[in-house]
Amino acid sequence: GDRIVLASTDYSMDQAEEFDLLPCPKCTRYQVKIDGKPKYMHFGEISDGVDLRGEVGMLTRNVKIQGEVENSCYGDNYCQFFDYDTYGGHIKVLGGFKSVHISGAEVTHMGQQILGSYPVHFHLAGDVDERGGYVRPTYVRGLSIHHCFSRCVTIHATNGLLVQDTVGYDTLGHCYFLEDGVEERNRLVHNLGLVTRPGTLLPTDRDPVMCRDIRSGVYGDYIPLSNDCNAVSTFWIPHPNNDLVNNSAAGSMDTGIWYIFHEVPTGLSEGVHLDSSTIYTPLGKFYNNRVHSNDRAGLMLDCGVKTTHPSSQDPREYLAMTKGRYAPHEDADVTRERVPAVMEGLIAYKNHNDGAWVRGGELLLDKCAFVDNGKGLTLASDGTFPSDDGSRQQVWNSVFIGESQNVGTDGGGNKFYGIGGVGKTWRTLPRGRDFPLRGLQIYD
Repeated sequence: GDRIVLASTDYSMDQAEEFDLLPCPKCTRYQVKIDGKPKYMHFGEISDGVDLRGEVGMLTRNVKIQGEVENSCYGDNYCQFFDYDTYGGHIKVLGGFKSVHISGAEVTHMGQQILGSYPVHFHLAGDVDERGGYVRPTYVRGLSIHHCFSRCVTIHATNGLLVQDTVGYDTLGHCYFLEDGVEERNRLVHNLGLVTRPGTLLPTDRDPVMCRDIRSGVYGDYIPLSNDCNAVSTFWIPHPNNDLVNNSAAGSMDTGIWYIFHEVPTGLSEGVHLDSSTIYTPLGKFYNNRVHSNDRAGLMLDCGVKTTHPSSQDPREYLAMTKGRYAPHEDADVTRERVPAVMEGLIAYKNHNDGAWVRGGELLLDKCAFVDNGKGLTLASDGTFPSDDGSRQQVWNSVFIGESQNVGTDGGGNKFYGIGGVGKTWRTLPRGRDFPLRGLQIYD
């Protein structure tokens, strides 16, 4: 039968579980029968008016594209970090094609810990929608990308791509990945990403151990710090002019959705595209996205990447994490009025540290819900006077819940367990028992 994955609805992404489906003539359209019993509770209710129901991802497709792998890691494939083969196949779409529509396929054991080798990769394809002359705009739709070795879908110097109804599960490095900070008008609609693990390719993909041990890209004998790296995210969005609608980021070793800002184009787009700095570009549509079970934060809107190459003055690796402040203006022109970045319908729950952390402005969060997070929402300033010229951050029509009816399951990667909630029952906790939960935090 078909195989599914149940997303974690607790603090640990490792409570995601796979099951085979069994025939069930008596099941309604809202029921399935599984082969086995879940080890963990997967919450399935609307609680206090907030939809906290866990996602179910279908992994099986009739068409299967599978890379051939060995039984264990070998050669120069970073075997100090992985005990399994990470050298799979890859699908690469280059610019100049007549028509590309990828749908309904299962993609597994694909990707490599090598730059440019990903399960699905649109590479320097330019405008792939009507603006590029395509009567039928290009899309990736209904894929299952699971147990892969380098990202899920990579959009590199490509504009106007639709990625829809796709599952990205148990992968290495940023999953839905926009690369150079020039990618615009792409639409990510109703996608699920879960169990996003660290990879080696970029500093932002790496965990602290990888960050310290991989030094080929630094200057001299510099030893990278953990804050140079440590940002692996299910949705990595380095240009704000893209649409995210009805997506779920259901478990990453760091962050669910990260809006990161490039002051200039990077990578193969460096010096080629003369786009305005992304920190001034208005936000595309952000509507009804869900973020949960992430080790650091559900949503981050902050920071940038280092756009200069390593030198004696700054030995850090190219594209390491650095500061960034979002300040959207009309037409990305700092001489014109600021434009509010509207984030509507975000649900952030069971994130260890922050449900959402946003910096800069104008920012408007409307009809959002923050539930069972260490800190529900942090509003961080644009800077300190006079560099902060008075941007506003507003929260409208939103809900903050410290401890919900979802009490979770002890174990399975959860680190903290104690008594809490209205009923004073045992439940999983985002941090230690003495950690003061915060609904809304004003930072700086």
